[in-house]
Amino acid sequence: MEVNADLYDFLKEHETGLYTKGFHKDKTVYAIVFVDFHDLKKFVEILGSFIFEDAGLEVVMKENYICIPLNDIIEGDCHYLSSYKNCFSEHDWKHYKDMIAEMERE
Repeated sequence: MEVNADLYDFLKEHETGLYTKGFHKDKTVYAIVFVDFHDLKKFVEILGSFIFEDAGLEVVMKENYICIPLNDIIEGDCHYLSSYKNCFSEHDWKHYKDMIAEMERE
């Protein structure tokens, strides 16, 4: 199990979620983190500037926080979503674990 230790710790301290959009079609479980604006600088420091160089990072911005997709970040580090299992709620993980295993086999 390999992870970005700083990202792992950050995710453990913040609300995260898992969801799908037609898993039978794209075989993807999407991971997200909710980052309050006052924590955004720390998150950017963890990621480094490379992720923002070309197209940047598409997010959903709300009044008090930003919802950030994690799949490209985790996969960009050549890591697996399953390595971050403990960063998600037990309920979410139980619901999606088989789909995540299938996704990572592909």
